[in-house]
Amino acid sequence: MTKRRLWLVGCLLAILIAGGVAEAQQLPPSVARAGRFVLGAGLGLQANTVDDTALAIGLSGDYFFTNNLSVGPLMQFGLTGDLFQFGLSAQAKYTFDIPQVRDLKPHLEGGIGFLYANLDRRGSGGKDDTSFLIPLGVGLEYRLNPRLSLDTTAFFNFTDIAVKNKDRDFFFTWLLGVKVPF
Repeated sequence: MTKRRLWLVGCLLAILIAGGVAEAQQLPPSVARAGRFVLGAGLGLQANTVDDTALAIGLSGDYFFTNNLSVGPLMQFGLTGDLFQFGLSAQAKYTFDIPQVRDLKPHLEGGIGFLYANLDRRGSGGKDDTSFLIPLGVGLEYRLNPRLSLDTTAFFNFTDIAVKNKDRDFFFTWLLGVKVPF
């Protein structure tokens, strides 16, 4: 990983932390997120994997420390006929409140974890590799009601995976799904 990429990741994490330290806007108790856990699930696509485009499945869990700052795990699965890819990372997320549009919530997130990929798992020449994973994401959440939201997120995933002479330093994941607060 180059110094420039590390610098960009550090800047994003600093922005997320600084935003969380800022005083959160006061929301009515029915929509307040502080102290709540939000479970998310989505389907989409992964592009530029070691087996080109894959079906993406994403699962996330966010614990909100304030109405805007949350942390939690992110699991990304990429599946093709020959590829099984699994990424697990710890994410920090900052969700913005737009006063004029109460139900629309854009967010930025970043994290660090690992990526496992197995290519040609059904054939006799199956190869696998494990590498670091740095997912940086931007997304938009629309609250349908206090118990259900629609969500879309784009992840820019940095890694150093190499399987069967196919090296990838980057892949893209786009997910469309739902979020349920507890």
